Amino acid sequence: MKKVYQVFKSKGLQHSVFWVLSIYAIGDYFSISNFLKFIDFFYAVLFHIPLVFLVYVNLRLLIPKFLQKGRWFLYALTVPLLLGTTYGLHELTFEVLFPLLDTEFYMVSFTDWQVLVTIFTIYLVLTTLLKLSKSWYTLQQVQKEKLAIELRALKEQVNPHFLFNSLNSIYAMSMAGNKKTPEAVLELSSLLRYMLYEAGEEQVPLSREIEMLEQYIALQQLRADDSTDIQLIVEGQPDDVNIFPLLFFPLLENSFKHGVKTVSESAYVHLKIVVKNGLHLTLKNNVGENKSIDSLGGIGLENVKRRLSLLYPDRHRFEVEAGDEDFTVNLSIL
Repeated sequence: MKKVYQVFKSKGLQHSVFWVLSIYAIGDYFSISNFLKFIDFFYAVLFHIPLVFLVYVNLRLLIPKFLQKGRWFLYALTVPLLLGTTYGLHELTFEVLFPLLDTEFYMVSFTDWQVLVTIFTIYLVLTTLLKLSKSWYTLQQVQKEKLAIELRALKEQVNPHFLFNSLNSIYAMSMAGNKKTPEAVLELSSLLRYMLYEAGEEQVPLSREIEMLEQYIALQQLRADDSTDIQLIVEGQPDDVNIFPLLFFPLLENSFKHGVKTVSESAYVHLKIVVKNGLHLTLKNNVGENKSIDSLGGIGLENVKRRLSLLYPDRHRFEVEAGDEDFTVNLSIL
């Protein structure tokens, strides 16, 4: 199947099919009988000598040199010149070149110049539209591939960042002789399993993403102070919504890194997810010692901002409020 696709993708085949159909259409248009004869095709082939000149000068010269570079005025100036030259070549073909051929046929260009110019113009417009549409499609494919590469890089950026922070936390627990260290390793293993085998999907159920957030919270609670207030509230039906994986994760990680881990008392992280007329997330945490919004954001917020702009253009609202005591993130996806 792939080989068949490659064959039909061949420019040579595409152009050959176009000209065969064109010769048939021209022969049928100028035929004076009820069915096509050899002379009709012979006339159509001669008729295509100026048409081929017109099409390929337009495709290979005028469009790349002027139209695709935004030189609209120059392109508009050269089009009448091309049409005039094509008309002259048509006359030359039938009045000079054809009489030189040793053939039993006799034919002249009996078509009015208005009809000829109309046909030439149709071919000019048609080939221009086909060329531009193909260029547009190719550009869209390139941009799509570029987008996919950038998204993959952003997603992969989350994993080493998270792993680095988590391993540091577990290392600190082990150095302190914390008996919950083995449990923390298991939680980390479960999270990494999700990132490696499930987060590779284009979209995942929101409920599964929330489970992953709960696992991360459980991991952080193992080393958090007993007074730390950690809440996760979900309202609505998360099973009915699909989202791009690991979208909320950097936000939650950011809250623990710059909130809970910077103070020992009155630390808190409150996460609320509401599924109603879209998806709405509110994440609030305490702030350490007079941190700026840039230091509070770090890699996590910039990662989320960029992914939102790529995945949900014009469909999201992302707001950050950095106060003296609180840091709040409001995210809505419509």
